[in-house]
Amino acid sequence: MWSSTLSFVALMALMANTRALELLTEPKTAFVVENDNNVNLLCKTPGGQPIDFCVVSIPGVKAPFAASDRLPSPVDGITFFGDGWEKGSCGVTLATVKKENEGSFECSVSIKGELVKGKIDISFQPVPPEPPVIEVSSNVDDSNGEFDFGKPLTARCISRNGWPAAKLSWYLESSPITNEIGAPFYETANRRTTVQQFFRKPVTVEDNRKRLICRAEHVAYPGGYMETALPIKLRKNNNNVLSKSDDSKDSPIQPLNPQLLVSSDIKTQNGAFKVGSDMVVECVSEYGRPAASFLWFLDDTLIYEGLSAPFLTKIPPGAISVQQVLKRKVQASDNGKTLICKARHPTGTTETRMKISTF
Repeated sequence: MWSSTLSFVALMALMANTRALELLTEPKTAFVVENDNNVNLLCKTPGGQPIDFCVVSIPGVKAPFAASDRLPSPVDGITFFGDGWEKGSCGVTLATVKKENEGSFECSVSIKGELVKGKIDISFQPVPPEPPVIEVSSNVDDSNGEFDFGKPLTARCISRNGWPAAKLSWYLESSPITNEIGAPFYETANRRTTVQQFFRKPVTVEDNRKRLICRAEHVAYPGGYMETALPIKLRKNNNNVLSKSDDSKDSPIQPLNPQLLVSSDIKTQNGAFKVGSDMVVECVSEYGRPAASFLWFLDDTLIYEGLSAPFLTKIPPGAISVQQVLKRKVQASDNGKTLICKARHPTGTTETRMKISTF
């Protein structure tokens, strides 16, 4: 009993000593954006107790190193920061923050022979995207905001220029939609991501006077998300549809050669896809009249599954751009095969190819 009590007292003393030696960090979390200059990360001892040595570990730097006011830094772009070891202060200044610096900065400090650690999270500050928008495909007759019964309503939701990308979800009023949507497609440039997703569904009587809602969820939005809505209203008389100009009476315009774009959200390794992951690519045919149609092949095999509905956009004066997304699970047997998107048009058929490699 006496021995157990003694052990308990010794344990409590050790815990108290550990708490007394807890390092202070400034800041607790460093919110940064890429290419920020002169970002300071500092560890300090309570009361400025002198330290024997200080070793720091920085995300993106291969190995830990001693951070000292007495020695030059062994890493370019990183210098010592603080009042020095004698005053219990040890830190670094990052001349320019890079993407690989995101993570946990750690300092390991010796105080009278006892090792104490501190940590600062380096986090890239989120950027709220623009409010989401719903666009209706130009081949859908929505004159006066009304739609024809039984005809497909093709729309896309776009969330532009956020970091990280927003997460999109669809609702018909309060009911989630899961079956009529395509794979999201991401485009990233200068640490801003635009995400878009297609919706395609024949309009039914039950849809009348309901709202098609697209929700964009993002950590930087107040409340966590923003929504946009498209009211659906059935046209009372389908025989009274407003007349539209017939593009087929105009002379055809040959579209540009199609392009294959890999979603920037898909992680690749030197252009190779990971087996078992999703390959999400988009084929785009721009500025033609009438709109081109697509055929997809993997070598000589025609692809049917994983294709979204084509989305058409009219470009004045009367030219049309069309795009389609393919989402397909990568298989080991895909290695070395060629993904082909053929754009068929009255002026001829053109194609674009992408060699697939896997790891």
